[in-house]
Amino acid sequence: MNIKVVLEYDGSGFAGWQQQAKGRTVEAELKRALKSITGQAITVYGAGRTDAGAHAEGQVANFRTDGRITPQRLMAALNARLPEDVAVLSAEAVPEDFHARYSARWRRYRYRFLDRPARPALERGRCWHVRNRLDVDAMSKAASALVGKHDWTSFCSASEPADSRVREMRSARVARHGDFVEVELVAEGFLRGLVRSIAGALAEVGLGRRSPDWVGKVLQARDRRQAPRTAPAGGLTLMEVVY
Repeated sequence: MNIKVVLEYDGSGFAGWQQQAKGRTVEAELKRALKSITGQAITVYGAGRTDAGAHAEGQVANFRTDGRITPQRLMAALNARLPEDVAVLSAEAVPEDFHARYSARWRRYRYRFLDRPARPALERGRCWHVRNRLDVDAMSKAASALVGKHDWTSFCSASEPADSRVREMRSARVARHGDFVEVELVAEGFLRGLVRSIAGALAEVGLGRRSPDWVGKVLQARDRRQAPRTAPAGGLTLMEVVY
């Protein structure tokens, strides 16, 4: 069977989703749990390679197994073996050609700011704490320049291939929820470092250091040196993958 699972995880204790030679990763924990259940070394495909310290509420993965265990029993078995900072929310059998990464149509990410004088206690590691009030209207105006198909060179990692940096941003919204300001981005795919770089730029606007039209100018420059520092990973969460 080809099995699709939806997971949530607190990324604070992980070096990211993708398995690496060093560092604890979500993919490695999932593969370890699967081997414990099936006795097989199973290849896992993830929808997005979240950064070290970033979180997920709707990460999707798929894998194939020739065991007879039902998806529902497999979900229970995985949750019994996975560490407490990872949970499988659902599991189902999917068509053979389903691929968590390549079958995805859209991905939705959220970046959270906390803009109050006091540092967070309950939400530490889940937001970027800035002590000054953010101007949400200015940030929203700046974010509107991001919608559409663009070359994201100014906002992505230099390690991304130069000829593969064009993606379509379906929506870019900024909203306040009490002391939290949330940036929600929906795109067909996200390049490495893209959301955190955008969040860093929007913070400059929200804090009054840059005008709203500056973000669009940075985007059009196609020059990574034009962008500000990347926002901390703790504020980033992969919310949903749409198929």
